[in-house]
Amino acid sequence: MQRKFHLLNSPKYFSISESYGLFGVSERNLNQLANIWKGDIVFYYTAHKVGLRTSGFIHGPFEVTSELFYNDEIVWTKDDLHRGKDKYPHRIKFEYLKEHICLNPIPIEIFWDLKEEGKIKTVIDSSALIDKAVISLLDEEGILLLQALLQENPKSGKYSNEYKGRDFREEKIDLLQFKGDKIKEFKMESYLEAYLLRSPKIIHELAGFKDGVNESYEYNILNQVSTYIAGGAIDIVCLYKKKVLGMWLTINATVFELKKGVIDPFFVEQLARYIEWTARLIPGAKHRMIKGVLIGRDFGEQNESKNLLRHRIKDAGSLYDIKCYTYLVENHKLIFYPLEG
Repeated sequence: MQRKFHLLNSPKYFSISESYGLFGVSERNLNQLANIWKGDIVFYYTAHKVGLRTSGFIHGPFEVTSELFYNDEIVWTKDDLHRGKDKYPHRIKFEYLKEHICLNPIPIEIFWDLKEEGKIKTVIDSSALIDKAVISLLDEEGILLLQALLQENPKSGKYSNEYKGRDFREEKIDLLQFKGDKIKEFKMESYLEAYLLRSPKIIHELAGFKDGVNESYEYNILNQVSTYIAGGAIDIVCLYKKKVLGMWLTINATVFELKKGVIDPFFVEQLARYIEWTARLIPGAKHRMIKGVLIGRDFGEQNESKNLLRHRIKDAGSLYDIKCYTYLVENHKLIFYPLEG
């Protein structure tokens, strides 16, 4: 599996993040960081003062040198609710890519120029740069950003500073955090999404690719994909490609809508809209090949809501391929059950 590209977003804290070799998010945004793995390549979007104006720039590339971890030592800003702890304790470590160090950033306009030239069909819009701490990139986007940075820095630079956070303790994060007694549900929706992102095999099983991820296939998982003027974000999109005649061809896209509680039948319509947006946003993704998956808490005795959801999915079946799964916690283990039609 090749390493993937991501864009980190923090207009205020780039210089601190660079000196520590750290990027962090709050508990509520844990899911945004959960899709990054050790060895992935990240870029960093920030703002610089240029004369009287403030303009956006992209720094990088950086290589991720840790898995997702917890550390609350104060780096960026104090947490008002937890004395002596940082507001952003869920973290990754990164450093400049040693293979080619680029010290000169590129203006954000380069990204939009590439889009206008038709070289990329981007999953990023201006609202994502405002609302998202981390943005997953399509491979095409990451490669073009990497190329633009190397063009701005044709000779590799030297970065000799020690990363202050390199030796920070890396505590494992327990993603199975629940509330409730009789029927448990996730403490926050971010934990459910983070758990799935850190368990891609489960994503493949729910998408119907349990046995279909091998040397002949590759996948790319995107999370929190902005839907432009429609507002909101798609929780997870998993793209599957198969190698045929030496070419990687897109054969499936599965869209996930996640709810920590019981699924309201309304979310069938929301998922249908997200399927439509995936067809617009993702190169090679055609409407007829896109699956939709709803995931929520076990219904317990709420049979009326369960039956209404079944009917909504059945009614949408002539236009959309939608499946639904509920999760149940047994002995601190998460089990997914299909909602039978």
